[in-house]
Amino acid sequence: MRPSSRHGSAVFATVVSIALVLTSALAAAEEPADPAADLPESLREHERFALKNAGDATAGERLFRTHGSLRCTSCHNITGMEKSGPNLDGVGDKFTRKELIREILLPSASIKPGFEQIALVLRDGRVLAGRVERANRVLYRIIDVNGKQRNIPANEVVTVHVSEASLMPDDLVVALELREFADLIAYLSSLKFGVKKGTVAGGRSIEIPRSQKPVRFRPIHPQELAFENPVWCGALPATDADLVVVEHHASRIWRLVRGEGRVRKELFLDLGDQTHISGNQGLTCLAFHPRYGENRRYFLKHEVRERGEVKTTVVERRASTDGLTDGGEPSRRLLEVAQPASNHNGGCLAFGPDRLLYVAFGDGGPQRDPPGYAQNPRILHGSILRVDVDRRDPGLPYGIPPDNPFLAQHERDPAVRPETWAIGFREPWRFSFDPVTKELYVGDVGQDTFEEVCLVRRGENHGWNVREGFERFSDEYRREGERYSDPLLVYRHGLGFSVTGGYVYRGARSASFHGVYIFGDYNTRRLWGLRQHDGRVEKVVEIGTAPAGIVSFGVDHEGEIYLVTYAGTIYHLDLSASEFPPETREAVRARPPRKG
Repeated sequence: MRPSSRHGSAVFATVVSIALVLTSALAAAEEPADPAADLPESLREHERFALKNAGDATAGERLFRTHGSLRCTSCHNITGMEKSGPNLDGVGDKFTRKELIREILLPSASIKPGFEQIALVLRDGRVLAGRVERANRVLYRIIDVNGKQRNIPANEVVTVHVSEASLMPDDLVVALELREFADLIAYLSSLKFGVKKGTVAGGRSIEIPRSQKPVRFRPIHPQELAFENPVWCGALPATDADLVVVEHHASRIWRLVRGEGRVRKELFLDLGDQTHISGNQGLTCLAFHPRYGENRRYFLKHEVRERGEVKTTVVERRASTDGLTDGGEPSRRLLEVAQPASNHNGGCLAFGPDRLLYVAFGDGGPQRDPPGYAQNPRILHGSILRVDVDRRDPGLPYGIPPDNPFLAQHERDPAVRPETWAIGFREPWRFSFDPVTKELYVGDVGQDTFEEVCLVRRGENHGWNVREGFERFSDEYRREGERYSDPLLVYRHGLGFSVTGGYVYRGARSASFHGVYIFGDYNTRRLWGLRQHDGRVEKVVEIGTAPAGIVSFGVDHEGEIYLVTYAGTIYHLDLSASEFPPETREAVRARPPRKG
């Protein structure tokens, strides 16, 4: 719930400012420890010994995993879901041996951004300490020193304290003999980035190497203009360079004014009094009509609570005459879907190359889709819809395109929804169209084991909850003779836990990325580039690690891609220093001509 008192609002403002500090835009690069930092005399012997002695990496791994005083595994994973400390995958590539030694001996000297220590004082007098994993109007999510996740309602928080002291104690090495310390350093130095793998159509395994020249993340606004839990950004059609940014729980839309010498933001719309919020619900997406310059129409997706029931709605609004702000007229509701749970609502809507509006809905939750909604064409949950907002069929606030794939079934059985374009999705949070090939890419968030990137075509069934990825999940809603479409790419949990769909790069600044689909993972912050041809994946490369959780992407007027982080900063993906591997002649010769 929203804080109802001034005190509650003040606490939330503190929450947001702290979350922004913890993931500051200035901290996009992971800076190593300063090798010139002074060490206390009591620690110099450890440094000197570890620099002169290589140590035993095998013995160091045993210390890392089993030493009771170190408790390394309570705070760190090598890969996978991050705990109270950062993941250590690739730490041997990121730091020299001397830098690693300093990181451990002086843990508070250069804390990795986002891993500062925070303490929450609650109304009942308890104090909870750890690092902030998420902060919004609804809750604080912290990871304590034992790696345990705690969710604290925001209205229970009285005071917030931030410390520049690391969660890792300064006297960590006191429990280690000199030889043991050298062994631990040897093990950490051995943690190099390895080749990761995904699975593509036909069950083929594909390597996912890490780029030697990762992309750069450049904040496009000063920190004082940070947004409150943004979840979407995109180009404002009425301008040459401005972006609009959607804030999730505040339910505001901002115009980020650029190209006038000084970046500033102006309020486009405040929909806070019409939006229901919870941890995963709020204002989630915006789509401008293809003729926005003429008709000023745009469309939103957000939750409402009416007569005790939460619904996800799609509404139409009109902007002002100049197109630079909302016009103030009431929303016109096009669609509503009652939600059985507070998650898996889906979050995306966009106009396709056919100038029709596409809308994605998740299976409705809570987990595993127990009612089988995603396999039911009579239900809008777990589906992607396609409607014509430029005309109205009898009894509807929109038109049904005559080539919609479920229209014939609807004519035989009126309970089948004619709006449906494709079914079988769990949580299609973000999707996009390639403006050149017209292909529809969807990032579908997985359940127990897999995350999926899909190419979606008319009438397809993408399998959930009969399948997860390429594997069988449940037979409860399996239909005899039903055909399930394969994902484009699947990656296992560990590499990531929550896929965020992105965009195909069609900008002019970075030729090697032209035609590459760029997407990421919210939890592990990994960023990937994928090249495919007619559904056959040719190359996937990990091209960087985002400075904060990847909640969405955006595209500007020139086709440049932006990263939206829930921490409040919008980044331009600077691809200029990176290079995507070129297509091989063998791959070009082997592939068939592109369809259509």
